[in-house]
Amino acid sequence: MKMDILKLIGIVFGATGFWKLAELLFQYRSQQQLKKAEIRNLNTQADDRVVDNWVQWSEKMEKRILELENKNTIMNKTITKQRERINELQRYVDQLEEEIKTYKNSRDEH
Repeated sequence: MKMDILKLIGIVFGATGFWKLAELLFQYRSQQQLKKAEIRNLNTQADDRVVDNWVQWSEKMEKRILELENKNTIMNKTITKQRERINELQRYVDQLEEEIKTYKNSRDEH
């Protein structure tokens, strides 16, 4: 009888220990899954942020390129006008040089 009671106590403690071990293993597995889910969530958020930053950067670059293209167009127009003015002045200088030549030739002849 004393042996039976000891066996019974041993069985109860053994069964309780087994279920406690099973519970600990289940909790450990659940915690690992929770950590993995949190890491996946953080990775997804980081990826979304990277994509958002990339889109913002691309939009700003497109805007800047358009601004520079517009500025380039304006500068090209200015350069064209300056070339035309230079050509006009060159023709005027040529005309004046021709008049000076003519004047010198006429003066030398008299």
